[in-house]
Amino acid sequence: MSEPTSARADIIPYTGEFSSVVRSWIDSEETLYYLCRGKEFPPAEDLVDSWQRPDITSYLLFSERKPVGYGELWPRPAERAVEIAHLLVDPFRRSEGFGTKILQLLYQQAAVRRDVGRVVVNLYNDSEVALGCYLKAGFELVGTATHTVGLRMARIVK
Repeated sequence: MSEPTSARADIIPYTGEFSSVVRSWIDSEETLYYLCRGKEFPPAEDLVDSWQRPDITSYLLFSERKPVGYGELWPRPAERAVEIAHLLVDPFRRSEGFGTKILQLLYQQAAVRRDVGRVVVNLYNDSEVALGCYLKAGFELVGTATHTVGLRMARIVK
């Protein structure tokens, strides 16, 4: 497995007070599209709030008492898996290891669940940076995404 990132941060449960902060990180049409297949930029004011559902657990990544990342855990019981989704890092903090850090911490949250055998993530673009981030966080390429064009990556729970 790859070396863990040296980024110093931790995740906390998401609260709606950070909705506008997370939304502000969607800095381009491309980011919006790859994040949630959105097509109308800038995104709607309530976009992040619309992602919150009872079966989804959302988290913020904090570093130096400021939010720097966001991600969600989606249950996939038919696969005995949890999917990491809506992964987003503050554009001013990208390439500092926070993407890898949030992936590692979300994996740890998912891996403690008794009914989870693996954690999956989908990559919907050809970003070598994103692919490198997923690989560094311990995920391996396992195939293609099932509902749209992209790669499916997984990490087995031990």
